[in-house]
Amino acid sequence: MKTSKIFWGTLFIVLGLLVLLNNFSSINVHWGDLWQFWPILLVLIGISMLVKNKFGKSALAGAAAILLALILFTSVKLTTDFIKGDFELVLNGGEDYNFAITEYRESFDTSIAKAKFYLEAGLGSFNIGDTTSELIFVKTEGIERHYKLTKIDYDNVSKLKLKMNKTIFHLGKNKFKNRVEIALNENPVWDINIDGGAAAMNLDLTKFKIENIYVGMGAASLDVKLGTLSDETRLNIEAGASNIDILVPKEVGCQIKLDDVLSSKNIYEFIKIKSGLYRTEGFNDAEKKIFIQIDCGVSSINIRRYSE
Repeated sequence: MKTSKIFWGTLFIVLGLLVLLNNFSSINVHWGDLWQFWPILLVLIGISMLVKNKFGKSALAGAAAILLALILFTSVKLTTDFIKGDFELVLNGGEDYNFAITEYRESFDTSIAKAKFYLEAGLGSFNIGDTTSELIFVKTEGIERHYKLTKIDYDNVSKLKLKMNKTIFHLGKNKFKNRVEIALNENPVWDINIDGGAAAMNLDLTKFKIENIYVGMGAASLDVKLGTLSDETRLNIEAGASNIDILVPKEVGCQIKLDDVLSSKNIYEFIKIKSGLYRTEGFNDAEKKIFIQIDCGVSSINIRRYSE
């Protein structure tokens, strides 16, 4: 079958399925700026022109069609009400909204040994790295009271959830801002779960005892720096078309499992055990370990080790 037929056939099938599924349910796609990754289409098409193998050409054409379908779907979902979604488009420049710095906090109880933090948000810039005497302190810049912070305690565990009310875009003089700074208490052992959509995330977790981190994102930029305070840390990333940079300490053994469709990978100072599996030297005998699992589509992945 001709490559062009595979491309157009895949494009219309995927786009039609996305619209159909969204009409009968709710696809919570937060990839509003996925269109910024359109140059990847040119890369895929260019590679397909160089590849002589028919199967390779067909696979690349199909991948390009799927990416283009996602870009078209999310762009329409973002800018119109034709496809129902979790977005609001404001045409008056945002005059109906108050823009301010808003603070959220929950106090720390010394009986809390473990804390679970859930973040649900769309477009924006999110940073975790500072410490606080509170259990959590959040400062947002953008639409006033645009988030809701809740806390539930049980036994010696505290469950925190920070959720964006709605992803809002406006066309006019005022530019959309959604900047979030998150500070955590150093004492509890933390589990962190992030549904980031299309976001820029900077997570410096070296000051915290981290057991589990999950990051789900579409078209995003993710920087993660892990530390040495936990005996075992597990980082799980599910991404679409994203840029992922991870720093792991040399003092800790680390294992990486990759399940990627078509990504560029730069993994430094790791031994390749087999396809998709990498480990640091002496991993089995290391007293402290980090386990990294990455499932992604068309992404750029960079993983390096650093000395504290």
